[in-house]
Amino acid sequence: MRRLLQDLEHTRTGTPRPIFFSAFRDAHVFMYTLDALGNLGEFVGALGVVISLVYLARQMHQNTISVRAASFNAMIQNSIRLLEHSFRDSEFAAFLARAEADPDQLTPQERVRWDSYMTAVYRHFGNLVFQSRVGALDEQMWKAYREDLKRHLKQDSWARWYHAHSEVFSRSLTDQVEQTLREIEVERHEHRESHATPTD
Repeated sequence: MRRLLQDLEHTRTGTPRPIFFSAFRDAHVFMYTLDALGNLGEFVGALGVVISLVYLARQMHQNTISVRAASFNAMIQNSIRLLEHSFRDSEFAAFLARAEADPDQLTPQERVRWDSYMTAVYRHFGNLVFQSRVGALDEQMWKAYREDLKRHLKQDSWARWYHAHSEVFSRSLTDQVEQTLREIEVERHEHRESHATPTD
């Protein structure tokens, strides 16, 4: 508006406009406008990057939950498959009881069966150790599975079998088995100490 009034004034009075200064001022205003637009563009671009990062973070979180849920479901299904032989097949349940009590008394055919079963079970525990290490297994569930492994390793047959075949399993599983066996030994020692007959 100010520019328009100035133009009208110059027209009325017949005074020539300062063309050089007017052009310089116009160029300055133009450059200022370009700088403002550039700053606005940078701001909008930065805001878009932030929004994109927030969206990606949310998607990654949701994907992580989905992956953990799928992994958990697969592990539960595998556990059920290993257990169902015992509660669906009485013959297998009887065989397993004999094998756990004294594997040295098994026939050659039963020995193959025992080795196959133990390999499958320890592979399952090896997978659980791995899933826990990479964060795909909930800590509470891993604690429950650790207790299950400890319950099995309290049977001498389970510990002996693993020691005889540890080379075919991962180092992380071997470390877990050895740690669990040490815990069992400490618990047994404490139990013996608590039930020892005091002497005069």
